[in-house]
Amino acid sequence: MTTPIDARTTEGSVTVDGVRVRYLDSGEPDPGGEGDRPPLVLVHGTGGSIEREYGYLFPMLATRQRVVALDFAQPVHAGGRLTLDQLERQVAAVRESVLPGRRVTLVGYSLGAVVATALAAHRPELAANLVAVAGWAATDTQQRLRGGVWRRLREDRSPALASYTAFCALGGPFLAAATLEQLAPLLEGQVPGDFDDLQMELNQSIDITALLPEVRATTLVIGCTHDQMVPVRHSKALFAAIPDARYTEVASGHAVLFERPAQLVQLIDRFNAMPGARPAGRIIPEARV
Repeated sequence: MTTPIDARTTEGSVTVDGVRVRYLDSGEPDPGGEGDRPPLVLVHGTGGSIEREYGYLFPMLATRQRVVALDFAQPVHAGGRLTLDQLERQVAAVRESVLPGRRVTLVGYSLGAVVATALAAHRPELAANLVAVAGWAATDTQQRLRGGVWRRLREDRSPALASYTAFCALGGPFLAAATLEQLAPLLEGQVPGDFDDLQMELNQSIDITALLPEVRATTLVIGCTHDQMVPVRHSKALFAAIPDARYTEVASGHAVLFERPAQLVQLIDRFNAMPGARPAGRIIPEARV
């Protein structure tokens, strides 16, 4: 999956904690478009990248609003560990470099949703709006068990790691309708690196529960009905704890960016056009495309 970089999209980087953080910037939409919308800042999940996770969404969303996406980078002085604060600083630095003084809509997926939610709580002047896709507030036993199996397969250099990851990431209905041949590109997944290990370790200790009441951004929480990695109860918990939140679900597994990208575009696009159109506490019917 590759993000199309047309004549308007530019690539750049900022330096944070001694490391280069890469970003893509679509630029402002064409004149006569949707120029009043806040820019979107896309934040990827564990082991992800702009291309792998937002390759479909980036160009579609950029037709109506400015879109900026970044790749997390491993801090050079992480001390053997990775913290949410380090990742928050990377997102904030990209926004301050590319969109200085502008309030944005943060769109985070999985770990990116955790980072975006924490940043919205810590920096309310930065985030006018927040979209949390398949996120969570506190890691529970089910997630730790899955992470432990991942770690053991990784340490053993098991060829089953890619299959295990795909099994957990994709929804049951999606897998039931797919063939192994169709899934072959996913089952031949990239070998994780050291930075992936640090992100997986961070996932095991997430707890931003105390920050949720501090989120002032107008928020859309998107859960995934068949999610086995971050079960939908976690999205519902975010919805319940963030003061100005509304909620919707997509009938997919955790890999919603792969299973249902058009639905996500529809939900994010409509929300960013009129974030307060539906009051806090409202459950929005599933998008149909």
